[in-house]
Amino acid sequence: MSTKRRPTLRRVLDEPSSYLLWPRAALMQLAHPSIAPTEVESGAYANRGAQRWRATIDYLRLVAEADDDTLDRLVREVNRIHATVSVPEGHDGHRSRRPVFDSDGQRWAAVTWFLSMVDTYRLLISEIDDDVLDQLLADFARVGGLLQMDVSGWPADYAGLTELVAGVERGYPPRLPRSGPDAPPEQLLPGDVAASVFSAYSLPLRYVRWAPKVRLLTWGMAGPLLRGVYGIEWTDDHQARFERQARRWRRALRTCPGVVRRRNGRKGRRKAARRLREYQVRSYTEAKAHERRLAARSETG
Repeated sequence: MSTKRRPTLRRVLDEPSSYLLWPRAALMQLAHPSIAPTEVESGAYANRGAQRWRATIDYLRLVAEADDDTLDRLVREVNRIHATVSVPEGHDGHRSRRPVFDSDGQRWAAVTWFLSMVDTYRLLISEIDDDVLDQLLADFARVGGLLQMDVSGWPADYAGLTELVAGVERGYPPRLPRSGPDAPPEQLLPGDVAASVFSAYSLPLRYVRWAPKVRLLTWGMAGPLLRGVYGIEWTDDHQARFERQARRWRRALRTCPGVVRRRNGRKGRRKAARRLREYQVRSYTEAKAHERRLAARSETG
């Protein structure tokens, strides 16, 4: 029996394919009417999208397999960041000063991460047996449970997850609003933030060349409903290019042994855990910013 079809949560997250989960999940979150205002206020995808991308993967990998002490540090840091998030002033129907502590919102965030994680794995690595999908979903409840999600509302199986996603998708707006040419320059709407999800501005130079391929694969996995929310035209030619790109990456990944392919994921988990231990006083995000500055100096020096 193929172990690829029966992976553990740790193995799925250690795969290189896991890096593709963030853009699609971000787009699903921005399409949620209750979450979009928070992301507009705090997202800043255009200038720190890469930081959020990396931090999300680090968080998921640590939660998948970490000791209690590391998890305690991680939860304190995430709570510290979330405590500063608010809804834009005057936004109707959202009076919570700290909306990211809302259980339903955190459940949807966890759902988008899980669905995107599974879809990227199935697209680029292997199909997953149905009973393993249910087990992965059960294990993933820990991710949301550490983010103030009421675990009693977590789907019992993958079929329940599919129903939950379909219910939320029915509440998507027909089209996400964007600022027009005559809008004030400081105006920021959900559609404006979404346009920055794929921004190369915040990416390290060595990753910029991959941005068009990531964009193609993300919109291909997004499906017609989500593409419609963002006004993305998707033709038969786009679909053919998406399928060709997926085949190329799938062949490239399959030529590499799994233990080697997942090496960077293991290293990333250990590095993230060490960073949390070493910077107990300094902010986790400040520590990462410091590391990036040092790396940039070494590249230019």
